[in-house]
Amino acid sequence: MKPGEWRSPLSAAIVAKAGVSVSWPQIVGDDVWWVETRPSEGGRRVIVSEKRGDLIDAPYSASHTVHEMSGRSYLGVVDGNSNRIYFSNRKDQRIYLKIGEGKPTPITEDTNGSDRYAEFIKVPNGIWCVREQVHGSTCKRQLIEVLDNGNVRTLIEGHQFFAHPRISPDGKYLSWISWDHPFMPWDGTRLFIAEIKDGELINKRLLAGSDTNPVLSPEWLDAETLIYIDEESGWWNPWKVNIQGLREQIINEETEWGFPAWQLGYQGLEILPQRKFIAIHGPVDKRRMAIVDVDTKSFTDIESEYSYFAATFHASGNRTVVFASGNDTFPTLVEIDAENISIKKTIRANPLPIAKEYAAPISEIQIPSPNYEVKVIIHRAHNPEYKVEGPTPLLVLVHGGPTGNKFAAADIDYLYWTTRGFTIADVNHAGSTGYGAKYRHLLYGKWGILDYQDVLATVEHLIKIGVADPKKVFISGGSAGGFTVLNSLIHSDLFAAGADYYGVAELTALATDTHDFESRYLDSMIGPFPEKADLYKERSPLTHAEKLNTPLIIFQGTEDPIVPPSQSEMFRDVCIKKGITHKYFAFEGESHGFVKAESLITSLEENLKFFGAAGGFNPVA
Repeated sequence: MKPGEWRSPLSAAIVAKAGVSVSWPQIVGDDVWWVETRPSEGGRRVIVSEKRGDLIDAPYSASHTVHEMSGRSYLGVVDGNSNRIYFSNRKDQRIYLKIGEGKPTPITEDTNGSDRYAEFIKVPNGIWCVREQVHGSTCKRQLIEVLDNGNVRTLIEGHQFFAHPRISPDGKYLSWISWDHPFMPWDGTRLFIAEIKDGELINKRLLAGSDTNPVLSPEWLDAETLIYIDEESGWWNPWKVNIQGLREQIINEETEWGFPAWQLGYQGLEILPQRKFIAIHGPVDKRRMAIVDVDTKSFTDIESEYSYFAATFHASGNRTVVFASGNDTFPTLVEIDAENISIKKTIRANPLPIAKEYAAPISEIQIPSPNYEVKVIIHRAHNPEYKVEGPTPLLVLVHGGPTGNKFAAADIDYLYWTTRGFTIADVNHAGSTGYGAKYRHLLYGKWGILDYQDVLATVEHLIKIGVADPKKVFISGGSAGGFTVLNSLIHSDLFAAGADYYGVAELTALATDTHDFESRYLDSMIGPFPEKADLYKERSPLTHAEKLNTPLIIFQGTEDPIVPPSQSEMFRDVCIKKGITHKYFAFEGESHGFVKAESLITSLEENLKFFGAAGGFNPVA
C-alpha cells in the first residue's frame, strides 16, 4: 500500500480524545496542580490536583482573555489545612475565589468581560495582578490590588503592557516588565522596580531593557538582586541586576534561555535554594532543563529522555514541576529534584494512544538559501506495518506568530499524518524564535517575502533529495501561518492542495481590525501603517488572488477576535469566483484555535479527505 494510503490506528476521534492539552503546573503545599483543556467538554479548562482530582466543576473554566491569548489563569495558596484558589473564569472574566471545598465566589465586578485579569501574586487579604480594560476600540492596563472582600485599587499605570509582577523577599520592592506600542514583547521591554510603602508603589525606576533589548521573567534571588533573561548578547541568556541597576551576565551561550512572551504567565526561570536557579536552554531540537549556580556562573543539565520543556514550570524549594515531551512522549508532568539533579517522578503520564513503535523519527535539518540556512523540523512518515520505499507525500506546516517556532517533539496531530505515510516538514522560517536575535530579526520588514520563500526552498530541497513526492506536496498553517500558506500557493505551483486555518488574507484589514496586543505588530513585520500602505497591499495574498489555482480548504472560528472570519471569507469568495476546488468550514463558538472535539474531528477528517482527492490517492480515515 502506498504512503498516504496506509491504515493508521489513529482516528480523528482518538486524536480529539487524546488531545487534552495540559499546562500551567503549580506546587501548592504537598500537592501539585495543573490545567487541562478538554475537547470533550467544549474546551473547558479545568484546574486539576494530583491528590484531589478536579478542583473546579462545570460550568467554571479557568481561562482569562488578557491580550486575547489566555495564559496562566489561576493561583493556588495554602491556607492552614485547606487552600484557596483564585482564578479567572472564561465566561464572564471575573476573578473567583474558592476556599477549600466551598463554592467559587466572584470577587470582582461583572463587566460583561470587558475587565480581564492575569498574573496573580499573593498579598495579605488578596492578590495583586494585571488588569486589562477593553471598551470598544480602547484598551488600557494597570497593575492592581484585588482584596478578598472585593475592594479594588490601582497600584500603577502609565504603560500599555504589564507582565510578571514579583515582590522582593523582604516585601520592600515590586518588580515587573512593561512595554509600549509599537513594540512587541520580543522587540523591546523594560524591567522596572518600585518601592512598596504602606501598600503604595513609589520611586519607580528602570533596571534593564530598552526598545531594542527585550528582557524577560525577572525573579528575586535575594532582597537586592534579580535574576532575569536579557538579550544584549544577541541571545536570550540569564543575567542578574541589583536594585541600583548594576547588571552582569551569568551565562553567555549561543542558545536561547528565553521565549516570545505571547501569553502572560510564561516562566523563564525559577529560584532555588543556595543561590541557584532552574531554567530551560539548548537548541530547538534538544531543549534541556539546567540548574545554574549564580556565584560560579556554571550550570548542570538534568539528564532525561525529553527534548522539549514548556516555559510554564514552577518551583518551590528544591522541587520543580514541568511539562516535558520527546520523540515518543506527549507533554508529561514530571517533578525535578534539584538536590539530586534528576527527574524524581512522573506526576501525570501522557502516553501515546498507540504503541510507541508508531512514533515518527524527528530531526532538524538546515536548508541552504542565499543568505542563511532555513531551519526545518522533519517528522518522517512512519508506520511499523509498512515500509517506506522512495518519496512520500509531504505535508509542509507553517507555525503561527510569525514570531514563534516548532520544537522537535511528538504531536498527536502530526502522528495522524505520519502514520498514514505523510512526511511532515515543520518550517522554522526566517523570523522564527529559538535561533537567536539575528535569525529572528531577519523577518523585520520582510514578512510576506522571506517566510514563503523559505517554504518554497524547503519543498524544492526535499523533492531534490528524494524525500517528497513532487505530485503529492501539501501545505497547512494557521493564523500567520495561514498567511504564509496563501502566499506560498499564490507564488508557486509546487502544491497539490493547501489548508488555511484562520489565516490572514488582507493586511490592511488586519492592521485596522485586530486586537490591541497585536495592533502594532506589523510595524516591525511590514512597516508603519498607513505610511507603508503600499507594502501592505503588495504583501497581501488577496492582492494576488487571481494567481491562485490550487485547491484550498479553509477552517475558521466564528468568534475569532484576532483574525476575524472576514479574512477567511475573502479567500472563500475568491475560490467561488474562480471556480477553484475548495471547501469552507466555519465552526460556531470557536475562537483563535479550535478546542471542541467536534471541530477537531471534522477539521482532521475533512483535511485528509481533501488532500487525498487533490493528490489522486485514497487515504483511510
